[in-house]
Amino acid sequence: MARRGLVVEPGGTAFLRALGLVALAALLASACSLDYGTPLSDDFGEDVPDTVVFGFSHTVVENGSPRFKLEADRGEAYQSLKLLKLTAVRFVEYKADGSGAVNADGKAESAVFHTDTESAELSGSVRFHSTGDAMTVESGYLSWDGEAKELASRAETVTTLRDDDGTWLSGSGFTADAKRRSFRFGNRADGRYVTPKDEP
Repeated sequence: MARRGLVVEPGGTAFLRALGLVALAALLASACSLDYGTPLSDDFGEDVPDTVVFGFSHTVVENGSPRFKLEADRGEAYQSLKLLKLTAVRFVEYKADGSGAVNADGKAESAVFHTDTESAELSGSVRFHSTGDAMTVESGYLSWDGEAKELASRAETVTTLRDDDGTWLSGSGFTADAKRRSFRFGNRADGRYVTPKDEP
């Protein structure tokens, strides 16, 4: 089942763009970390983070106005693996007009961001809401392929799309192609369509 014209990409892209900025900040922070010397640093495996941050908050400001705000309870940067892991992630994208109005917001229990490909995996109560598109996306797991510009759930994970007008569609095996501005459910889908008031 495919539907064209739905804009599922903006909120997700804003969140991933903000994650990319956090990854850059974490890499800069790790560059300023303590020098443990060669023997001790060799004892640390790749599974030990280079940087750990608690109560993280990062705001991107453009032309004197906030554009993105990303918060996480915990962040871990793994420089050699080119990974950033975040726990209890929340983000807000503000409108570009400088009004401070929210354009999109979202959250996930955890996120893993691959700094080399700008790909990400979001899991545990993933939710995006785009005010401009009047659309909410909810899932237990979503992955973003930064190179293919594709958002996908696992085959068995249920993803729900909701319009603010009451229309909803839910199914498993969700895939959204940001380049084609389309999405589909690979396994099953059901939902409810609410006819807009201006349609006969």
